[in-house]
Amino acid sequence: MKQAGGDSVIEKLFKVLNLFLERTSVTTQLIADETGMNIRSAQRYIKSMMEFVNIQKNYDGSYTLTHKDKLSQHIRRDDSYLTATLLQYAKSVFPENRHDAVENLFKLFNITSIEPTIQVLESSSVNFNKVQDVVNDLSFYIKNHIKIQFLYKNNSEKTTSPYKILYYNGFWYIIGCNDDKEIRAYRLDYIENISLSHDGTGYVELDEKSKKIIENTTSIWFGDKELEVEIILDECIKEYFIDRAILKNMQILSEKPFTIKVTVYNYMALYMDLMPYAPYFEIVEPEARKFFAENLLLAYEKNK
Repeated sequence: MKQAGGDSVIEKLFKVLNLFLERTSVTTQLIADETGMNIRSAQRYIKSMMEFVNIQKNYDGSYTLTHKDKLSQHIRRDDSYLTATLLQYAKSVFPENRHDAVENLFKLFNITSIEPTIQVLESSSVNFNKVQDVVNDLSFYIKNHIKIQFLYKNNSEKTTSPYKILYYNGFWYIIGCNDDKEIRAYRLDYIENISLSHDGTGYVELDEKSKKIIENTTSIWFGDKELEVEIILDECIKEYFIDRAILKNMQILSEKPFTIKVTVYNYMALYMDLMPYAPYFEIVEPEARKFFAENLLLAYEKNK
């Protein structure tokens, strides 16, 4: 949601919070300059913040955020899923060089220990209002390790042991596993009528291998083993991959030619990440190379 002046509500909020985190005192003029508000709006903004954050007014008319280390107490535990989501979204829309500001908020709100169940990957837009009720319900089931059932897409019945809520490429997903410990992703806007499962079996506790797969995911494409892939990048895109961290677990193997190695759990995950940069890369690993060649040929046949 955008306000007059161009900034979204969340961007404005994090700009103001970051001013307080970086400085010993903040003036309404500074807030106005940084956010595009006028002075009166900045004064109202500060007044509303003082209702839920320890901000004191100084003798010179400026404001100071006190007890920064206790900022997390202002978030109720029931709201932690939403706070984590907003912080993850803020990180996804902020420029790379501003990620440190959001990381400071993660630490202050103690999000790592409060809410590990929500993740945002490669997002460019978000419609949280559309799925927030589902997220709220799922967050409860995840925290309490409760197996669920729900109607999906064309009213097909599904069951899963939910593990993580994930936002990826414009859509929200629940990541869970079935009774055979196979990892699955379900779009939240396709889910209805969530309730605890009545199939007679309990919540599937993930083994360490499955936990690692989900925790280290860079997409919604999963597999049952780690796949190491070496990739040679052309010079014209090399710096872009370094600066933007396109591939999350990228290791640089050599400079000339510029060769990297990544670990994935499904070649399709790598395919989706790399295809915007074709034809400026070369896959070295034979099995992955074959996967890419077959899918590129399929695309060519459909579009020639």
